[in-house]
Amino acid sequence: MRKISKNQELTKLESEWKAHFDRFTAPEPSREKTLDLIEKIKSMEQEQSPVDLRKELETTQDNLSTRSKIVNMFLSQWNFYGTVSWLMTGLLMIVITFTISENYGAAGAGFLSWMKWISLLVIAVIGYSFRPKNEGNEIIEMLSYYPIIQQIFTRFIIVMGFQVALTLPLSFIVIGKESTTLYLVSSVIPVFFFGVIGFVTILWLGQKLGLALTLFIWFSQVFMKKKLLFQTPGDDYFLVIHMIIFGVSILLLSSVLLKRRFSVNTK
Repeated sequence: MRKISKNQELTKLESEWKAHFDRFTAPEPSREKTLDLIEKIKSMEQEQSPVDLRKELETTQDNLSTRSKIVNMFLSQWNFYGTVSWLMTGLLMIVITFTISENYGAAGAGFLSWMKWISLLVIAVIGYSFRPKNEGNEIIEMLSYYPIIQQIFTRFIIVMGFQVALTLPLSFIVIGKESTTLYLVSSVIPVFFFGVIGFVTILWLGQKLGLALTLFIWFSQVFMKKKLLFQTPGDDYFLVIHMIIFGVSILLLSSVLLKRRFSVNTK
C-alpha cells in the first residue's frame, strides 16, 4: 500500500509540474523592440574595429630580433623545396660522384665529366626550386611579411649553398691526390655560374624560356671544342677566364635589384 501511495504522489506531482509548463508562455516581442534590437547590434558591430591580421603579423615580426627574422625566412624557403627533395638531390650528387670516380682512370678526364653532370644537376634543381606555383602558393607568398623578391633570393642562396657545400667535399673524391685549391675553384665556378644563369633567366623570362636558355648555354659548352666554363688548372688563362666568369655571374645576379625596382614601379 505504501508503494502504491508513493507512486500516486509522484504521479500527482508530475501532473502539477506539467500543468505549470503548459501554462507558461513567453511574451512575444513587439515589432518596435525587434527593430531596436537590430539597430543596437549594428551599432555594436560598427564600434568594434575589425582585426587587421596583416598589421598584427607585421607587429609580431617587428618585435623579433634580426637573427630570428633571418632564420624564419630561411626556414620558410627551405620548406618550399621540401626536405625529401633536398635528400634526393644530395643522394644523386653522391651517386654521380662515385660513378665517375670508379669509371675514369685519369683524374683530369673524370673531373671534366663530373663538372658537366653536376652543373646539369644544378640547372635541374634551380628549375624545380623556381617552378610555376599554384594560386594558393602565390597568395601565401603575397601575405608573407617578407617581400617576394627577398623570398626568391633567399631560396636561391639556399639552393646554391647546398650545392656548393656538397660540391667541395665530393670534388676530393673525383680528383684524389691531385686536389689543389685551383681544382676546387674550377669545380665551384661552373656550379655557381649555371645556378646564377638559371636563376636570373627564370626570374626575367619565366621558367620555360629561362631553362631553355640555360640548357642551350650548357650544351654549347659541352659540345664546343673550345670550352670556357669546363676547364682544369692546366688550361691556358685558367685563372683569368674563371675570374671573368665569376664577375659576369655577379653582374647577372645584381640584375635582381633592377627586377625589384621594376616590380615596384609597375605596381
